[in-house]
Amino acid sequence: MLHKAIFDSAQIHKLLTLLGADLHYIGFRYTEYALLLMEEDEQCIHSVTKCLYPEIARRYQTSCHAVERNIRTLSQVAWKSEPGLLQKMAGHTLEKRPTSSQFLAILFACLTNMDPASHE
Repeated sequence: MLHKAIFDSAQIHKLLTLLGADLHYIGFRYTEYALLLMEEDEQCIHSVTKCLYPEIARRYQTSCHAVERNIRTLSQVAWKSEPGLLQKMAGHTLEKRPTSSQFLAILFACLTNMDPASHE
């Protein structure tokens, strides 16, 4: 059973800041928008490249490739800055940096207090 997630931009900003990211990263806004889209429709996490990236690219007038690359950069920042916190949020040991879609799933699960594995 799906439930309606309830979070806002301020909570997303706080979470990303805790992970070492800030607004000067283009991926910050892309990640924020992706999470807000996922809040509207949780099924988007299952089709990141077909659902989320194209919608973000349209909104910010860029390519899907640029969206993925900039979210990946934000994931790298979090991995380098706060790997322990990222692993705690994931709920398990991460052997390597999460992919962009895994990063979004971890953040979404954290914001909704759900198990991130249920979104992969």
